[in-house]
Amino acid sequence: MKTSLIAVAACFAATPAFAETADDGADLGRIVVTGQRQLEAEPEVAGRLGLSNRETPAIVDVVTQADFQNQGLRTIIEAMNAAPGVASGNLPGSIGSVSMRGFHRAVNYLYDGVRMANSDVGLRNWDAWMFERIEVIKGPASVTSGEGALAGAINFVPRRPILGAVGGEALASYGSFGTARLAGDLNVPLGETVAARGDIAFSRSSGWIDDTDSRTTAASGSLLWQPSARLKLSLSADYFEDDFDTQYYGTPVVSRAVARRPSSAVSGSAGLVLDRAMRRLNFNVADGDDNSDTLWLRARGEYALSDTLTLVSDSSYYDSYRYYRDADEYTFNAATGLIGRGATLITHDHQFWSQRLHLAFDGHVAGLRNRFAIGVEIGETDFFTERRFGAAAAADPFAPVRGLFPADTPANFATRQDVTADVGQRAIFAENALNVTADWLVVAGLRYDAIDLDRKVADVTSGAVQRYGQDYDPLSWRVGTVYSLTPRTQLFAQYNRAVTPISGLLFLSASNAELDLTRGRSYEAGVKTSLAGSGVELTASLFDIRQDDILTRDPINPAITVQGGTLRSRGVEAALNLPVSPELNVALSGTLLDAEYLELVEAGGADRSGNRPPNVPERLADFVVTYAPQALPISLTGSVRHSGSFYTSNANNVRINGFTTVDAAIAWRAPFGTLTLRCRNLTDAFYADWSGYASGLVFVGAPRSFELSLSRRF
Repeated sequence: MKTSLIAVAACFAATPAFAETADDGADLGRIVVTGQRQLEAEPEVAGRLGLSNRETPAIVDVVTQADFQNQGLRTIIEAMNAAPGVASGNLPGSIGSVSMRGFHRAVNYLYDGVRMANSDVGLRNWDAWMFERIEVIKGPASVTSGEGALAGAINFVPRRPILGAVGGEALASYGSFGTARLAGDLNVPLGETVAARGDIAFSRSSGWIDDTDSRTTAASGSLLWQPSARLKLSLSADYFEDDFDTQYYGTPVVSRAVARRPSSAVSGSAGLVLDRAMRRLNFNVADGDDNSDTLWLRARGEYALSDTLTLVSDSSYYDSYRYYRDADEYTFNAATGLIGRGATLITHDHQFWSQRLHLAFDGHVAGLRNRFAIGVEIGETDFFTERRFGAAAAADPFAPVRGLFPADTPANFATRQDVTADVGQRAIFAENALNVTADWLVVAGLRYDAIDLDRKVADVTSGAVQRYGQDYDPLSWRVGTVYSLTPRTQLFAQYNRAVTPISGLLFLSASNAELDLTRGRSYEAGVKTSLAGSGVELTASLFDIRQDDILTRDPINPAITVQGGTLRSRGVEAALNLPVSPELNVALSGTLLDAEYLELVEAGGADRSGNRPPNVPERLADFVVTYAPQALPISLTGSVRHSGSFYTSNANNVRINGFTTVDAAIAWRAPFGTLTLRCRNLTDAFYADWSGYASGLVFVGAPRSFELSLSRRF
């Protein structure tokens, strides 16, 4: 690696100080005494064999609702950033895109175990209240979730009904920047075999950037019917909408000579800096608009055909509409001293349905325990998008006259397209886990996908229509093994082959659609261990991932784009949950990476070999501590998160320097509920945590803020 491996610091989701359970002992989907990894749990993101985390030959992180509340994680982006080795940013055009294990946007997102084509298109910054947990599997995961999962997959698991449990909880909070939140959860049994659950969450904020008001609403209803031990049926509907007025699209970096309060947050050979004087400025047009609404419908049935065979059906329907009309792509022009701005209008009208059916076996073959799953999955995506790309008037970097969004005319928009994309997907998958001995488990799996892409691009200005498509038939597979040195200490290793498109399937250009999918492979080995009854858990792994056939330029003729580039990432990751005493819990995690292009040539023949891909910090570390003295009805929580430096483009000429943030909270368990005072970014650090669009555009982290919340379980 470029730098020596240092001692790995780490972030642990601390055990919630006052996690209460329902009267009958049910936890309402909230794992009460836990860290970020629960080695005995069975995360769905790891496959359909029913393997526990301990039996899975990969690192799987689980961040629970209890962790969300203990650490004050309000949104999915905050929740993902709480998982070890994960960095995520709120880029408005690609909300929640993730950097993990050296790869940016090479992650599949699943909602309640279901993934759609180009899954990041469906991701919004959902309210974390609506989820029981998120599951993060590291490394290639195409076998379990299809093409695109080169760095891993993330499963968002909503709260669902529990039989025999009566109870719920409510939360209200208010804090800096006019930020308010109301949420509630209720689980009700409707007899011995039926239960219903409902959740709702509202939030609003004035934003810490000028004129960035926002509102969100989330609602969920689900029903569980389990008439016998062999049959279980569930139905659910989840709705989410958001509305942003003049959304924050980032802060442009400027030359040091122009900056009024230059900071050290950004550096690099381009000579640009991030100016503190621009911290709260909004460069969007005054009538910017960004909103969406999404509905997920789910049906799941499980029927035990015998003591060893179970048939599982998953049906899903997704309907979403997104609209945004904004000025973006801010770039400092040294010649004029002004900020150039793009103008973008995009709509997404998106429908998706899928049906997955699989048969699972858990029994013995030739005297050896064997778990096997085989299934099929079909899905169809209908996607329509209006796309207008032009320019808004340049703005002064310190007193921007924001203006209004330009009219949709050829004079204002060089690109005016209406695009339709239809994707049909068919897949066959199989997984197997064989206990060669009681201590030695061998796991294997494969997935064959047949993908049919049809795209139509209509030029609104000229009237020209272009139709094209492509069929893909990738095969993904993995082999792995887990060996138990003791019942609570496992060594594991795995090898993976995965595929991912050159860019999102729904947005492939005609030339890129003719190319093949990129291919990746990964080696990984590690250890998982715990101490019985203590809550102590340790996981660690070494990994090496390589992606081939990425787009590059012909070294002889740089005007020609070809497949042939290579990106490689190697690293080490470790995490420890350590209950020091019944009153004190410490959680640590850390990731060290060496990610670089082994081969990449860009326009004009620029050789990027040896450079790091954008938005990839090579150092991540977290520390969370909770102290809850038994003699007092209070708990104290503190967390420290460190992100190393990263770059905004393949050129590596604008560097976002590393940063550290500190959060703290004190909670009082009063007779009427738990009252919590929380401070985020306690030191008021000035930093940038993400980049996107133009290489000179960064997203500034939120300043110091305070929040007072009241929660109660019943």
